[in-house]
Amino acid sequence: MARWGTAWLLALLVVALLAPGVGAHALLSHSDPASGAVLQRAPSAVVITFTEQPEPTLSVVHVLDSAGRQVEQGPAKPVPGRPLELTIPLGPLPQGVYTVSWRTVSRIDGHVTGGAFAFGIGIAPSLTQQPTATSPPPSVLAVGGRWGLYAGLSGLLGAAWVWLLVFPKPPVNNSRYLWSAWALAAAGIALLGIDQAAGAGVPLGRLLATPLGYALLWRAIPVAAAAVAIGAGHALPPSRRRAALAVVGVATATAMLTHVLGGHAGASPGAWRWPNVADQWVHFAAVGTWMGGLAALLVALRGAPDPPNAPAVRRFSAVAGIALGVVAGTGILRAVADVGSWSALVSSGFGRLVLLKAALLIVLAALGAVNRYWNVPAAGRSLRGLRRVGGMELCVTAGALVVVGVLTGLAPPSLTQAPAGPAAALVISGSDFATSVRVEMEIAPGFPGINRFTARIVDYDTGRPVAADRVNLRFETPDRPDIGPSTLDLARVGDGAYAGQGANLSLSGRWSITVTVQQAATAVSVPLTVDVRGRPQTIRTISAPGQPTLYGIDLPGGRLLDFYLDPDRPGFNEVHATFIDASGIELPVPQPAVITVRRPGRPAERLPVRRFGPGHFIGDAQLAAGDWEIEVIAADRSGAPLLARLTIHL
Repeated sequence: MARWGTAWLLALLVVALLAPGVGAHALLSHSDPASGAVLQRAPSAVVITFTEQPEPTLSVVHVLDSAGRQVEQGPAKPVPGRPLELTIPLGPLPQGVYTVSWRTVSRIDGHVTGGAFAFGIGIAPSLTQQPTATSPPPSVLAVGGRWGLYAGLSGLLGAAWVWLLVFPKPPVNNSRYLWSAWALAAAGIALLGIDQAAGAGVPLGRLLATPLGYALLWRAIPVAAAAVAIGAGHALPPSRRRAALAVVGVATATAMLTHVLGGHAGASPGAWRWPNVADQWVHFAAVGTWMGGLAALLVALRGAPDPPNAPAVRRFSAVAGIALGVVAGTGILRAVADVGSWSALVSSGFGRLVLLKAALLIVLAALGAVNRYWNVPAAGRSLRGLRRVGGMELCVTAGALVVVGVLTGLAPPSLTQAPAGPAAALVISGSDFATSVRVEMEIAPGFPGINRFTARIVDYDTGRPVAADRVNLRFETPDRPDIGPSTLDLARVGDGAYAGQGANLSLSGRWSITVTVQQAATAVSVPLTVDVRGRPQTIRTISAPGQPTLYGIDLPGGRLLDFYLDPDRPGFNEVHATFIDASGIELPVPQPAVITVRRPGRPAERLPVRRFGPGHFIGDAQLAAGDWEIEVIAADRSGAPLLARLTIHL
């Protein structure tokens, strides 16, 4: 029982081994002007502050007016003395709403991120939202590159220390194993470079001329030194091969350090940089000592059981146990910083991958305990159990490194969940026709669905709060006469202040709100108008010469709306809308979708729609040149709404 108790203790410790530190992601921290800001005069520049240092030469930032025209006066440039900031110069700008669209590459390890936010000059942005930010998932090249780098360096470090310190002399004919591990590490660096160049959209030669390329070269130099040592060791007499192995070990540890310096730990601010680098370096080296050492041990134990090998197996087991403790301690420190909260373990894709990694590592710990307490003592008599369980450990480790390769390409919750500031509420005001009272209405959050309505009612002439017996709101949408009116009573919450909550603004678009203020036997009505916009949605575009532009709009639950116009030019167009479920197949939609189009400031027009597939609908529209706001509304089989809205310029 004591052995099994120790085994489970080891398993729990290994859960803390979450991954080598995640790579840097240059996500939006804040901006000037801020998202949703309303300025009285045009700024001379837009300044964006990122969570990690961006690479200016590979970053693209555009400032667009409401017609989609670029209005910036030059490319994004770094702010002197502020490595996290980029500035985009602007010229004189007229009153209007402007969208800042950005795409940047982390200067630390080449991760690509992008997003958008809006600000207004004299006019509030039509989308009162926090800025959007996206980071594409890691590619197969990136995952394969990291897997090769981690596996190769771990294999080299494990062979160096095991064959130097565990065995009386290095195993004969070991160069094949060393060259295999070296090839994995070298291929990993090459794949990372190719992936970073592809992600940045530049040739590999241009990437190598940036700090990202320098980081790749700093990784490659010690790996090249290890290759020289491996070749020299093969040519040297057996008595001098130990020195070559020592050089391999030092070069590999140096390569691990340069990789850490080129990752998230190396980008840590201020005084935390070197402690984080040390933590991550020790973490990486401990993984190589533990699992890389196990692989080297099994390679050296080829052949029949040899009683003199038993002390070597015990020595390795003792060091591996210490390495496991180091891995656990350093992994805990990285996990606390990266995951951020318990809820993020299940609410984010990053956290769920961490749980998967932890499950694999529990299996590793249990297998290691079987070896330590059953197979290591029997190594002098039989190696069958050690080889079988050790082989299983290495197979599980290979799978865990795939998860690590994906994790290091994702932005951690501690970055992606950082708030960028509160979203602004919609604020509208008006008075009755007799100008006896004035109403200022705040609608929060101002998106379709449930909102809180707060009305402040004052005397028009004196500005004093009005004590009303009853305040009632009536909602109507002139663009959708098929939707009947609804009402909401507000309760008094202070002098002249009345509030209530309801889902009366059920759709995006123009709404008329009539505020009825009743005092004793008299009542006045105050008409208000509000333009409700949909919640922020990520919209991706795919363009090809001679083909309509395809828009991919993210919907809740991992769903997607594929949208395009055919032929995508002024005149008659077929408006195609196809709903896709989270697995990538067409989502069945029971009732036909409602598709509306409108010119800014004009009433919406509902299109005749025909079904083309289970979730594919086509609307016919005459669209003149200019801007068009298009809205698609449907519901799935459970009744959950499917809503998308976008603006297209023809």
